[in-house]
Amino acid sequence: MSKHVVILGGGIGGLATAYNLRKMDKSLRITVVSGRPYFGFTPSYPHLALGWRKFEDISIPLGSLLPKHGIEYVPENGERIDPDANKLWTTSGKEIEYDYLVIATGPKLVFGAEGQEQNSTSVCTAEHALELQKKLEEFYKNPGPVVIGAIPGVSCFGPAYEFAFMLHYELKRRGIRHKVPITFITSEPYVGHMGLGGVGPSRRVMEDLFAERSIKWIANVKITKVEPDKVIYEDLNGNTYEVPCKLSMLMPRFMGPEVVASAGDKVANPANKMVIVNRCFQNPTYKNIYGVGVVTAIPPVEQTPIPTGAPKTGMMIEQMAMAVAKNIINDIRNSPDRYAPELSAICIADFGGDAAFFYARPVIPPRAEVKYSKGVWAHYVKSAFERYFMWKIKSGNIAPFFEEEGLKLLFGVKGVVLCSDCSGAPGSAC
Repeated sequence: MSKHVVILGGGIGGLATAYNLRKMDKSLRITVVSGRPYFGFTPSYPHLALGWRKFEDISIPLGSLLPKHGIEYVPENGERIDPDANKLWTTSGKEIEYDYLVIATGPKLVFGAEGQEQNSTSVCTAEHALELQKKLEEFYKNPGPVVIGAIPGVSCFGPAYEFAFMLHYELKRRGIRHKVPITFITSEPYVGHMGLGGVGPSRRVMEDLFAERSIKWIANVKITKVEPDKVIYEDLNGNTYEVPCKLSMLMPRFMGPEVVASAGDKVANPANKMVIVNRCFQNPTYKNIYGVGVVTAIPPVEQTPIPTGAPKTGMMIEQMAMAVAKNIINDIRNSPDRYAPELSAICIADFGGDAAFFYARPVIPPRAEVKYSKGVWAHYVKSAFERYFMWKIKSGNIAPFFEEEGLKLLFGVKGVVLCSDCSGAPGSAC
């Protein structure tokens, strides 16, 4: 009888793992469990918020997509995991037995500043982006100060930077930029830190971009409270300040959802309830459980005065998914070979009229290589990549051979590497 792999989550990590497994073994039974009925292209949510994209352009219904590729779909959220019994229960009480479980749920959003959820917005989900789109349409009619940034503990800073620069571009296009003071407030020790200790010249780049666009920035502070007309923050000495705003977009921090916590402290990190994994993104205690994506517990790259986390980009997640798929297939075939993701990343930060291109290999320092460039061309490359990635999702071919060979030729990207010892921390060298 073929093995049953259950994948909890229908985002980039979940679908990439499912597609890789299907490509490697046509007989494998694969089930995706996700209460969100669509795949959404997360990097385009800031564009959705600004009305530059339609929801249907960056989403695909899972119910019609997955069966076409021989993958079962359960349209429910997971509620409880029993790792000793190899069972998962959904919110309706449906019991699903698995031989292998891949947890790729994405994060639970934590609005840690008082009043943040009620008085601010985010671009972390399509629903939040659409809500922000409505608020912006009203805001344009009667503009005023804007605050954008990130609370303590955030690991995903990129969308905040993108939204700040893209909003500047949109306000300028509408002829009302002079009516909107923009302030960027972040828990990073300096702008451009990104939760990664900086990437190449990112600090200098972000400072210059803010200066060129007349965006005031405040770093190394803790946002403590959000009110409808102001954001309150605290510096390292405990002094409190406030910045007026008519609209705010503040990134929340991430933690593991309740279904991960239900599996116990050997699966869920006690500190943030994210999935405990080793270098090969396998749980050290339950060898048939793997983690992929934002929900994995990757330690911060360095201690910062105010806590920050390490981001997991789309390219990193695709590499996690490939490593996990290879490891599951090798385990089924009794092969001792195990793989770890390289965790390299190509990131394009869209600014509206232009964009910045960053490449780091690996993302976790020390890095073998870092590249940076900026220009109008990068803006168009990001738009083209969105369409290309949606094609990959629709076609079920998440890792085309020409993409792998192209990345290897242009950037030396391996994607995954053979790992003789999986016991180290995720992101550490094998």
